[in-house]
Amino acid sequence: MQQETTVGAFLKEKVTNMVVWITNELGKENMPPGIMEFVTLRTYVELTLFAEVLNEHNSMIIHRDWAGLLRQLIKEKVPEVFIETLQAVRKHEHMHDKFWRYLELFSNTV
Repeated sequence: MQQETTVGAFLKEKVTNMVVWITNELGKENMPPGIMEFVTLRTYVELTLFAEVLNEHNSMIIHRDWAGLLRQLIKEKVPEVFIETLQAVRKHEHMHDKFWRYLELFSNTV
């Protein structure tokens, strides 16, 4: 019998995977301080709300509009640690495709 996963649990697993991937790519020293602890302490509800914010701005994700998404996330008062992570990834073109796919996944999950 297969165990069901909640949306929040799924998002927490995938956000954690994304942060591990980014940390491995950039090195811990190039990550915002406390990013993994920040993700670990987020509740399923918080991560679902974050995914809903991304879904509200899905057109920016589809068009890979860094500046537009950044403006909207700041306006929505998304935690600074995520803004810093987005900006760190933006500097590394080889990471863009996978990063946008993660954001699409989060948006589409809700």
